[in-house]
Amino acid sequence: MKSLSTKAKIYLALQIIFTILTFVGLVLLLIDKIDNAGMAICCMVMSLVFGVLYKDSKNK
Repeated sequence: MKSLSTKAKIYLALQIIFTILTFVGLVLLLIDKIDNAGMAICCMVMSLVFGVLYKDSKNK
């Protein structure tokens, strides 16, 4: 198994962080602390973007 590059590790870490923030936004939405799902949606999109970047950098 080959080692991951620094760029791939950063992308993976950012994907994990934004995934956690997505679930935090979902919980805040469900307990009515926030009124709209904008925070959760933005974090989910960023998580998906960093997931694709991680996948692309891992294949190279």
